Amino acid sequence: MKRIWNNPIWRIVIIAGALVLLIGIGVAGRRGPDAVETKTIAVKPTTLTVKLPENGVLSRPETTTIAAASTGNIQQIYVHEGQRVAKGALMMKLDDRQIATSVATDRATAAEARATLSGAQARLQADINAKSEGQISGGLGAASIGVSGASQLVQTEQALTSAKLNLQTAKETYDADQELYKINGLPRQQLDKDKAAYDEAVANASAAQRQYDLLKVQLRETGGQLDSQIEADRISVASAQAQLDSANASLALHQSNLADTEVRAPFDGVIQQLGSTAASGTTTPLSVGDAITPGEVLFTIAGAGPMVVKAQVDEQDIINVKVGQQVIVTGEDFPGHTLPGYVTDIAAVVLQVNQAGNSAKNVETTISLAKDYPFLRAGMSCDVDIITGKATGALVVPLAAVFDDGAKHYVFVVNKGKVVKTEVGKGLTSDTDVVITKGLKTGDLVATTNVKDLKDGAVVKAAPAPSPSANASAGP
Repeated sequence: MKRIWNNPIWRIVIIAGALVLLIGIGVAGRRGPDAVETKTIAVKPTTLTVKLPENGVLSRPETTTIAAASTGNIQQIYVHEGQRVAKGALMMKLDDRQIATSVATDRATAAEARATLSGAQARLQADINAKSEGQISGGLGAASIGVSGASQLVQTEQALTSAKLNLQTAKETYDADQELYKINGLPRQQLDKDKAAYDEAVANASAAQRQYDLLKVQLRETGGQLDSQIEADRISVASAQAQLDSANASLALHQSNLADTEVRAPFDGVIQQLGSTAASGTTTPLSVGDAITPGEVLFTIAGAGPMVVKAQVDEQDIINVKVGQQVIVTGEDFPGHTLPGYVTDIAAVVLQVNQAGNSAKNVETTISLAKDYPFLRAGMSCDVDIITGKATGALVVPLAAVFDDGAKHYVFVVNKGKVVKTEVGKGLTSDTDVVITKGLKTGDLVATTNVKDLKDGAVVKAAPAPSPSANASAGP
């Protein structure tokens, strides 16, 4: 080693190498750690659509069977399978002659019962009025028949009062005459005349009192008779009312049966199938003359108009589904077609489905298509995307760009080759993207990869990343 160092040439080589090594270490120290590679996006206003994908089956909006409500023979069939009918359209007529006869008989019976009730009510009212007026029908002479007893009582009371006044006047006159006669101030003839007038007044007052007392007794007796008659009238009215109610009930029943002989469409729809009958071991469609019994199926009718989709939504996802939400319907049976619709009904119960050993709980959700499509058929399978959320003109970043620190949310914004830790607010979220409600502005570059390796102020080597998808599948 001393020999090499003593050699001037080797000494120069060693010194030069040491200098190069020191320079390299210094440069490395000034350069710092290697830059972290990350991809970035420039945030800008866009639309984030959150979709819930499900499977569904197409069907008519309403399908029901129409059964016979009465007994009879088919008189006429007005429709055929595949025919469109309007609500209320006559589809079948049953023979109604026997029921029509019953209705006519019931109407006559009801009219007779109504007349009987009217007569009973009139008699009851007349007797009530008679009692109210105190009317009497005998005992006071023919001239008094039909005159109000209360009026007669007033007249008799007035006569009694007048007789009593006359009696008082006659007595006062007679008493005064007696005093004058004692002092020879009045002749005997005048005293006898006043005595006769007094006696007549006594007789008249007594007769008026008897007449008044008799009339009151007669009125009381007549009132008791009217009470009995009124009670009998009430019984007659109740009986007549019961007869009328029975007649009306029978009429209503037979009128309903008569209406049932006309089978009409319950809603706008399409005749799916005509009822059939089994005879001689074979099944044939119903025809004119066939006997019908209550409950027998006459037609199967499906509602007209746009079809609906029955989708089974998992119970964990149904919280995001609401009536009125937009839906996109596609299917392999109608390729190239995207059919718009909307949620119209969400079942109130959860149904458990067991298939191939797997158990799931679903909620049937009804989706109505916006219009009718001639190429659709009931029973077709389809795919549905329920739009559970939509943000328009929003700043959207990938979920991977956002990290949490406790209850706060952050992203790294790239500025001049370094990142700045920036607090943000989160909005609508899908499986892949999230709306940023605060903390960012249009044009900001946000790191989207290797976020866990970044720290505030770190140097990055950035490359552009694809923009967030404007249409995203369903998120939380």
